[in-house]
Amino acid sequence: MTDDLRWFAPNEYTALIVPELRRRGLAVAASGDRPARVAVAMSGRSAEAAWRYARARSARLLVYLWDLPPEGTGSGRYDPVWSLAGRLVSLPRLWGGYGRRRGYYSRLRYIAARADAVWVPSELTRETVGQRFDVSAERVPYCYDSRRFVPRAAAKPTPPTLLTVSRLRPHKNQAAVLHAAASLNVPVEVRLIGRGPDAGALEALALRLGVRCRVETQADDVAVTRAYHEATVAVCPSRFEGFGLTPIEAVASGIPVVASDIPPHREFVGAAARLVPPDDVAALTGAIAGALKAEPADCSLVRDLTIAAAAERFVSSLQPLLR
Repeated sequence: MTDDLRWFAPNEYTALIVPELRRRGLAVAASGDRPARVAVAMSGRSAEAAWRYARARSARLLVYLWDLPPEGTGSGRYDPVWSLAGRLVSLPRLWGGYGRRRGYYSRLRYIAARADAVWVPSELTRETVGQRFDVSAERVPYCYDSRRFVPRAAAKPTPPTLLTVSRLRPHKNQAAVLHAAASLNVPVEVRLIGRGPDAGALEALALRLGVRCRVETQADDVAVTRAYHEATVAVCPSRFEGFGLTPIEAVASGIPVVASDIPPHREFVGAAARLVPPDDVAALTGAIAGALKAEPADCSLVRDLTIAAAAERFVSSLQPLLR
């Protein structure tokens, strides 16, 4: 038996769409070595495994690239270790995360250039992949978890709470939220949910600014969903995103959103959010002050990003690969 797709997903989020694809008649295997017509790598992290599978089984290869962060080594420059041995044997990851692994981007560029198709979630990533990897990519937006993120009850939480959900890293710019909170004329609580090396520094900054803040590094899916429903405003001040999931989840939950004015935020929540320059704390403060008095966000503005809507896009775009 040959499946339609062998799905390589590094986490539950990148496999969200699989049940919907099956409901639409596709045979999708999420594990095992059974033959499939197309190997789907749902991130750069899984690209090497999908590429090896496709080579061994003469399958077509689809690589989904979420982003190429500007602070990474995204040029995909030549890596002699990979060129001499990495294509033949699996190379161990000796240190760091996938994006900081030596030669990561050169491996990814090599595989993307040989894939039958490269998909991306946003126009920015499509342009970046073309510029840095010299690879043509198709924009096929993914989804948020539309089973979890639904409009909350109409009542606003007390006291006002500003919520940011993201990795705790410099380019996510959570410090701007703390500075803005310190500048508001009303007392607020800030909740920073995520993991990363900036957790301690953000706690120290909040203490120094006199901002009431909770840095939550162990929140599970249930806690994150509850946090959206308990928030007054979602603040998404990132300097860079490939897709920008947090403001999408916030709009779906009916929460007013303040976000940085970067391409993916304009692309997906521009009609629903207050957009400000990423490092303009005064503008951020003013936008938050307005959002604290705003009506709930219109969740219909992200209906094209539900699981079902994304599945329709995937099925349509997969047809040339499945012929």
